[in-house]
Amino acid sequence: MIHRRQRRQVLIAGFLGVIAVVNLLFYFILLRPAQSDYFNLQGSIDQLRSEIKVSTNTVNRLKKTSAQLERFDQDRQGLFNTHFIKFDPGFAELSPRLEQLAVQSGVLRPIVEFTRDEIKQYGLYSVKIKIPVQGTYSNAVNFIKTLETADTFFLITSIEVKSNDGEGATGAKAAGAVALSLDLETFFYK
Repeated sequence: MIHRRQRRQVLIAGFLGVIAVVNLLFYFILLRPAQSDYFNLQGSIDQLRSEIKVSTNTVNRLKKTSAQLERFDQDRQGLFNTHFIKFDPGFAELSPRLEQLAVQSGVLRPIVEFTRDEIKQYGLYSVKIKIPVQGTYSNAVNFIKTLETADTFFLITSIEVKSNDGEGATGAKAAGAVALSLDLETFFYK
């Protein structure tokens, strides 16, 4: 009986040993792929974290750009209202403005010629102006400076200067008087 019992114990111990070896082999067989997958996932997680940082920076930059674009229309409208003339009253406003600038600088301004482009570019209609002025040299320079610093945007495209030793505003000979023919450009908006 003892012998049978020992044999049975040895057989059970052998069976348990075989099971333990098989379990140990399965552990090592499954451990290597699991470790490989774990390290691959760790690398992927690190890569995704860096991509999230880049994406967050991109989103923040795009939000800032979006805010700037939202303000763009307001800034554009403010620029138009401040420096350009509305299309509808256009010429009715432009002529008095030029007259006022001429009076401020002390030059005589005869009739002004206007031409407006009918094609809109960048939301603006170009208006070409030909304006002859007469006065002393310093008044003519003041007129040009007044045009450059006016609230309304005027581009001086050409200046033709002539000596004007004829009669001045008072009917007497005006020594040193000049006559300017200015080609200007301004813009109307709708």
